[in-house]
Amino acid sequence: MTSLIDNDVLLKGACYGLLSDFIPLDREIIGVLGSAKFVVSKRIARLKLSGETASVLSRLHVFLAQSATVEPTSDEIGFAAELESTALRLGLTLDSGESLLCAVMVNRLIPSLLTGDKRAIRTIEVLLRVVPELYFIGGKVRCLEQLVLKCLERGKGPALRAAICAESSIDRALSICFSCTSPTWVEASSFEGVSSYIADLRSDAPTALSL
Repeated sequence: MTSLIDNDVLLKGACYGLLSDFIPLDREIIGVLGSAKFVVSKRIARLKLSGETASVLSRLHVFLAQSATVEPTSDEIGFAAELESTALRLGLTLDSGESLLCAVMVNRLIPSLLTGDKRAIRTIEVLLRVVPELYFIGGKVRCLEQLVLKCLERGKGPALRAAICAESSIDRALSICFSCTSPTWVEASSFEGVSSYIADLRSDAPTALSL
């Protein structure tokens, strides 16, 4: 398994119809939590989408069918609980999905975590300093904007803008980066905007975030 993916990336990728662009399955073996199908499906069903909810759910289920289902062991669940408890003592938050992904990543030596949760990334950065077992995760966390930037670098800018602006309420930052409220668009501005968000996150999480 080459990467673990969180629910936020699954949800936004499915809504945009960009999951296979964000994570090319021919090059990566993706692991998703067994609960993802139910959790993400419920979240999608509650959204007010411009497109058809059934189509979004179908895209999600097709992607999940091609991914590896991860069921955490009792040891991994225990470690995840410890991470959540430590974060809480530090005045931080780490939700159960992200803590489980971190625990699985460390225990099974999976080389990459893809997450759309910036708060979780900032929490992981702090936990890296106080939880020795998390050392493995350093430099192996990729945020959603990094996935978008890779797509831009592959020349997919127009398709990205069309998909993101079609569901502009899904991610406000990306909608701004792709000028969704404007009739005109300059691709270089999207590069600059997405890169700026990554740089801002990297300033807070220089050890956790991948290059």
